Amino acid sequence: MEIYHYPLLCWQLTENIICGRLVGTEYELVNAQLPKLKAHFAEYLQHEYTQNFDLPEPLPNARLKKINVNVRPSYEEKSGIFPVGNIINIPVAAVFGSATEGYSECYLPLLEQQFYFYKQEQLRALIEYFARDYFNNMTPETLHSYLMLSDPWLEEVTVRIKMRETHHVQELRNNEETKILLQVADKFPKKTKSNSIAPETAWERRELVATLVEKLEKEHVSVVLIGEQGCGKTTILLEAARKFFTLTKKSSESENYFWRTTPQRMIAGARYLGEWQETCEKLMDELERTGDILWINDLIHLLAVGGDGPEDSIAAFMLPNLRQGMQIVSELTQQEWERVRQRLPEFAAHFHVISIPKLSKKQTFKIMRLFSDYVEKQLHITIEDSALDLAYRLLNRYLRYEAFPGKMINFLSSIINEMLVQKQNLIDTEKVLIQFVQKTGLPSFLLRDEVLLDMTALQDYFAKSIIGQKQAIERVCEVIMVFKAGVNDPNKPIATLLFSGPTGVGKTACVQALAKYFFGQGQTLNPLIRLDMSEFQHPLQVDRVLGGGDKPGKLIREVRERPFSVVLLDEIEKAHPIFFDVLLNVMDEGILVDSNGRVTDFRNVILIMTSNLGARQSKCISFVNKTDNNEISSAVRSFFRPEFYNRIDQVISFQALDTTTVLEITRKELAMLNKREGFQERGLKLTFSLKLVEYLAQKGFDPEYGARPLQRTIERLVIAKLAEFLLQHLEMKNVNLFVDWENKEVVIT
Repeated sequence: MEIYHYPLLCWQLTENIICGRLVGTEYELVNAQLPKLKAHFAEYLQHEYTQNFDLPEPLPNARLKKINVNVRPSYEEKSGIFPVGNIINIPVAAVFGSATEGYSECYLPLLEQQFYFYKQEQLRALIEYFARDYFNNMTPETLHSYLMLSDPWLEEVTVRIKMRETHHVQELRNNEETKILLQVADKFPKKTKSNSIAPETAWERRELVATLVEKLEKEHVSVVLIGEQGCGKTTILLEAARKFFTLTKKSSESENYFWRTTPQRMIAGARYLGEWQETCEKLMDELERTGDILWINDLIHLLAVGGDGPEDSIAAFMLPNLRQGMQIVSELTQQEWERVRQRLPEFAAHFHVISIPKLSKKQTFKIMRLFSDYVEKQLHITIEDSALDLAYRLLNRYLRYEAFPGKMINFLSSIINEMLVQKQNLIDTEKVLIQFVQKTGLPSFLLRDEVLLDMTALQDYFAKSIIGQKQAIERVCEVIMVFKAGVNDPNKPIATLLFSGPTGVGKTACVQALAKYFFGQGQTLNPLIRLDMSEFQHPLQVDRVLGGGDKPGKLIREVRERPFSVVLLDEIEKAHPIFFDVLLNVMDEGILVDSNGRVTDFRNVILIMTSNLGARQSKCISFVNKTDNNEISSAVRSFFRPEFYNRIDQVISFQALDTTTVLEITRKELAMLNKREGFQERGLKLTFSLKLVEYLAQKGFDPEYGARPLQRTIERLVIAKLAEFLLQHLEMKNVNLFVDWENKEVVIT
């Protein structure tokens, strides 16, 4: 007879009803009496063992910790996320216990969160982190439901199991034989339900699943699946884990599992010399005794973790056991696998490679319809065929950095989640389009083939942001026209542009306007990625842009986070020449491969470089004259190597500012003051005299820096005076203020 003790989190739903949640599982019951509630849980667990000869792992030494977390609610709309002014204090219940010495586990049962920790003093900060992440962007109405929960308490469910003699081996494995595996890995197949909307079924990949199982079960080799991100490698492994479990269960007295982990998790908590080696040694001994298979995510980092190089890594440490028959499965892209082969050929030689081919369009649509049928039966949500067609077209054209069916399943799952929240049951083309706009930031009229591009409105939009640069506006509008027509090269960035001209004439303003127009419709993050290349003039500083070792650099990190964006490389001529060599591949193929074989996709990026080359030398730059375009063009050509210059789609020259343009910019900057909160709240409208505009235009313009000092001049002369005036007239509301320049000072009436 074996006795198991499970922590049970309880709270009072109503005066007569108690709800209980078995910690670490999805089992939840309600009853009027606590003893009956605990008895039902014990009976369910006994039934679970009778059916599957397995039980969920209990949490040893379970304790309850209750803390309050401050959360700022927000409303999410198409135009962005708007936080609420008030902060809500939400009680959070955490149940934690020590799994083994120096290693602890914590559950937030009501938030469906779980994490590991190693020091007691870390617990409170980790609870707050996971809770805030869970509550992030929730509305006050949603958060209110968590405030309504009563104060929880912890009970214990005791289960007495009479172990069957025929399952003695299974009993041993659940206790001592998998002690380290339970600590550093997750067992598959799981008995608990997956959180994913899609079923873990390898549609159209059954032959590959059969091949993988045969290699593992009959040939006893290690296997790596090679394919693009999203092609279904993980789903194939999940289905193979189920089939492998079933086959071994039939053919022997014990079942065999996959244990899924990462290199970082395998050595987590190792603080002393030789400690991670001891953990890995025990882990490999457990795998040898049980005959289970180690499933390693991020296999390439196995060659980087543990020592100074591949020869001192965990991968090298595991080589003797691989030779003796220990089995590992993993999934990689082709580029990642090449890096593994280059760094540690002997390790790679122990793997059998199974390549995952791309799905045909016919196969993709078959999977889409199978998924659609599954969603309709399980969730009662209908996906129209026209919506599937549109989703395929958009994803096929724009999300080329992922493969089918993964990107389709993920995209449709995000829509389905919203449908469940909104309690709607039909996904049509409009829902697909709205979701795609939110994902990419692309305006819907650029995605709709039936909507014509209004060139007048397009030019007016840029003319409001960029004053006095008509030629530059026309060239930028051409980029949008080409994209709308769908004739841009799909294997390169959307456009690669070089903005040349003097400082302070509108180059950066043009980039900002383009980013907002092109990618600013749905994304919550700023669609403009800006790097000042004057900070990367030394070869060692290039790693900060591109990355070195396991850490991606700023450029790679930002583009991975925002694949639909405008990348601005400011003052490109100041960067070290090494960066130009790297950039050649981005401009030519639209991708960048880092040292670990990870591909960063730039094909949905507008790449813009700015430069002052030739502008400082031009004698024609002044308050009234135009820039000599020929001189700037000559300077640009002579600076960049021909192979780099020829990959630039357009070199767009920005003119020096004349008197009329500077006056117009000044009026625009002054008009924008009316949008400031202090004036709008009081209902004040500002009007400016021509004399003031002319003075500010002259004072705020510099022949070397263009109109860039203008904003500082307005802040110093106008805003400071307005602030002083308003503080002296606190009662003033709903009036017009006339701002003039008299006797060498700003006068307000």
